[in-house]
Amino acid sequence: MIRGLDTLSSSFNVLTQRQKNMATNAANTMTPGYKAQKLVASTTEQVGVHNYTRGIDSNRRRDVGNIVFSNQLDEAVRQFTPGGRQVTENKTDVAIDGDAFFTVQNGDGELSYTKNGNFTVNQEGQLTTQDGQLVMGIETGGGMSPITVGTDLEQSFTIDAFGFVQTDNQPPQFLYLTEFDDETALTSNGGTLFQGEGGAPVGVGFRIQQGQLETSNVDMADVMTDMLQISREFEANQKVLRSTDETLKRATQEVGRA
Repeated sequence: MIRGLDTLSSSFNVLTQRQKNMATNAANTMTPGYKAQKLVASTTEQVGVHNYTRGIDSNRRRDVGNIVFSNQLDEAVRQFTPGGRQVTENKTDVAIDGDAFFTVQNGDGELSYTKNGNFTVNQEGQLTTQDGQLVMGIETGGGMSPITVGTDLEQSFTIDAFGFVQTDNQPPQFLYLTEFDDETALTSNGGTLFQGEGGAPVGVGFRIQQGQLETSNVDMADVMTDMLQISREFEANQKVLRSTDETLKRATQEVGRA
């Protein structure tokens, strides 16, 4: 009986985590560059089951077989399939056609990578993410520095299809794009930001679209299907829990009578 309660507890925990994950995906259907996350579950190791029903006196061990008591979460996997395109005509909105990421830097100099090109401009005239991380550009010698476009966005400010940034008062700059051989090895750094090793700067080869955004790749049809499945699994486990509760009550009553 205790093992059964442990199994139910494990199942409820897994379902709860799956439900939270689906809710997070659903909440980010309108977040530019968001990548849907899936939880990978597996069953726990099989456990041998036996009783003592063999022999003339029914006291010898009989191996019945193996049984799996519960499941568990193994990992969270991001799906890096591209989202759609949204035309905004905003100068500070930028989309990448391809697998490369924008390279951004926080105030501590820590680098992250994102597909969210919904940028803005800070007081210093630097291109930043909505939470203030600097959008990096590649320097002639191979280093990186923040992209500067000026504080007056009414002036000429263009990003061409190759990632060259041109303004009236700045020398030409080039967006620092980073590509990874294995995107699934990236780890989430919150929201639409990712971190990882082994990224390589990318030159010409990816088409840049100014005035457009890559939309979230969350498929609401899949979310609704998964949520319905989770709801049914919750109901099934609740029925088992009620049955277990009734069995425990009857057992307690029988012990009381004895």
